[in-house]
Amino acid sequence: MFEQFFGLSENPFNLTPDPKFLFLSKAHEEALSHLKYGVEHRKGFVMITGEVGAGKTTICRSLLGSLPKTVRTALVLNPTLSDVELLQTINQDFGINAAYTSKKALLDELYEFLINVFMGGENAVLIIDECQNLSPDVLEQIRMLSNLETEKEKLLQIVLVGQPELVKLLSSPSMKQINDRIILRYHIWPLSISDTRSYINHRLIVSGSHGDITFTPGAFRRIYRYSEGIPRKINAASERSLLIAYLHSSRRITARIVSLAIRELHGNYYTERKLKPALIAPVLSALAVLTIGILWPSLFIDLSKMVGSWVIAEDRQAVERVLGTSVSSTKSQQSASEVRRVPRRDLRDWIIADYDETLDILTQVPDGLSGYDALNLHPQPEYLKYLPQPSVVSVDGGYLVLLNADKGFVRVVGRNKAVLEIPIDEFKYLYKWNVMIAYTKPLEQETIYSLDMTGDEVKRIQAVLSYLGLLSIDPDGVYGMETAQGVEKFQEILGLRRDGIAGPETMMILRTIEKEMI
Repeated sequence: MFEQFFGLSENPFNLTPDPKFLFLSKAHEEALSHLKYGVEHRKGFVMITGEVGAGKTTICRSLLGSLPKTVRTALVLNPTLSDVELLQTINQDFGINAAYTSKKALLDELYEFLINVFMGGENAVLIIDECQNLSPDVLEQIRMLSNLETEKEKLLQIVLVGQPELVKLLSSPSMKQINDRIILRYHIWPLSISDTRSYINHRLIVSGSHGDITFTPGAFRRIYRYSEGIPRKINAASERSLLIAYLHSSRRITARIVSLAIRELHGNYYTERKLKPALIAPVLSALAVLTIGILWPSLFIDLSKMVGSWVIAEDRQAVERVLGTSVSSTKSQQSASEVRRVPRRDLRDWIIADYDETLDILTQVPDGLSGYDALNLHPQPEYLKYLPQPSVVSVDGGYLVLLNADKGFVRVVGRNKAVLEIPIDEFKYLYKWNVMIAYTKPLEQETIYSLDMTGDEVKRIQAVLSYLGLLSIDPDGVYGMETAQGVEKFQEILGLRRDGIAGPETMMILRTIEKEMI
């Protein structure tokens, strides 16, 4: 909204981890150095900890982007899996057979892959984020993975990333075996006030600022006091401050503007705000519009005006419309439908804690269960709209069934089969960067597109990449280095195996996006 006014190429304070914006404070530089050293010297276990929003995931993505092609990588962003599901996810990310349900079969596939990687003079790295949520069984499975080694070298380098609770978890007597194997440890401390100032200026410059956006010293102090040096909170306060400054046609962000921004952040997420009398009529009108719009999604016409609220429809007719089945009302004594706007914290009432229950709902959604093969993706929030079918999405505290998404909203089914429509800017706060799609692998061997191939299919791939802004040349039907780099960037954005080769899984998503272009 405000980028054009400030002359920026993009929002400098997006909450999604983007290595391009990586700011190397002393703590972040040392954390990245620990990771690179652990990988290059095959140290086995490395552990990185930090508070929520301290930049751990951004550091990991920066590491992935800086590793040479001779390092094979797997990234697990959803640790709330069983030990078998974890192995399936690891194998899938490494691009090997993940269809087995036997732990032994999965381990045999992984061990054979790691041996081949080692014999080829390459290395393999597994990064697991949010490790403080790991169950004892999964931690034990990770410890067992560290046993995959030759007489002299570790075949798999494992990076554990988590919040400070991970240290406490691993310090328990039952975790002694895995705790003793961690060779390198580093905790990312919050930024200082000086680093906070440099961090904000750095992100502005990366986004195209030429120094005409001014944060006053008081504004920096106010942001630091609110954020306590946590990058995610710095981003939230800075972004809201730019929005308020834009609304006032000002390129100077003062302490007063920052205070207004912080008050709005608190209002959206933490406090109940009473309606002023002057606002009662407009709000009642808005609620009337929402009630009319219960036949979601066709009649929700302008939800962009309600960004900052959750639109929740617990409605028998709407759910039947989405799920294509009869759903008994959980509140039979109430009217047929209920639409309400609730604070962010109340969304947890709708999150599904049990994975199997979420899968059960997915089976009832049209095209939800399209096969018995599982594809785990880690797409950036703005790319959720390109997913080919309904899926299970991991959120803070559990799961939701993702129906579809667009530029402004995600639409999901939650507990009690409540249909939720959530502004994507708010969904980012809960999204755990993991999506599971159930699909059927083609029986016939599909063409795999790689360097030096030519033809109309290559040109179609290039057209999609160009549409997404990932191709630096005009589509010419030749799979050259520019196309391979575009495919690799696309794979990174979606969380596919990053190899620059358009295989079956990459092609499935590319074809979905191609349909959107028509």
